[in-house]
Amino acid sequence: MMNSSEHSNPSDSRRGFTKKLKATSPCRVSLCSGVFVACIALSYFPRSVSAQGVQTEVIVVLAREEAGRIDPSLQQLPALQRPPFTTFRSMEVESRPRVRLVAGRPSEVALPNGRRLRILLERIMPDGRFQVKVSIDRPRERDYLPLLQVVASAGDPFFIAGQAYAGGTLVVGVRVGESET
Repeated sequence: MMNSSEHSNPSDSRRGFTKKLKATSPCRVSLCSGVFVACIALSYFPRSVSAQGVQTEVIVVLAREEAGRIDPSLQQLPALQRPPFTTFRSMEVESRPRVRLVAGRPSEVALPNGRRLRILLERIMPDGRFQVKVSIDRPRERDYLPLLQVVASAGDPFFIAGQAYAGGTLVVGVRVGESET
């Protein structure tokens, strides 16, 4: 037989359960979860990301296979130390225009050969890298480079090459954001 201390009223246990649910209502749980997720996501964004966009540098290089000078600012870029760029024995920077990329809004940079580089920041990934689409076209003509999608780390440039220009090859680099180091 049960003594009175062991006896529990089923309605009391339900009432306690109901009180616990009220303390953690779905709305309160959603709000707390949303704030938590937002704080975590913001902690992953690189310093260069702001409401005004991401500072981006375009590096326009004239490269040639003939021996010559390599611009000192290009000598330490790992991407240019690998094929196909190792075939170039001279590289000079033509320009370094800067644009501010805002997610979903394309930016354009005029290239010296009359074409345009279009850059679109698609999104900032949870790990802080940038998903970017680039294309190169000539006004009123078919795209030379219809679309290239790249996932780039902050401050780590990627390069596109292949357009003949001024007796050499035009190499275009894009550096999105600033490196964390």
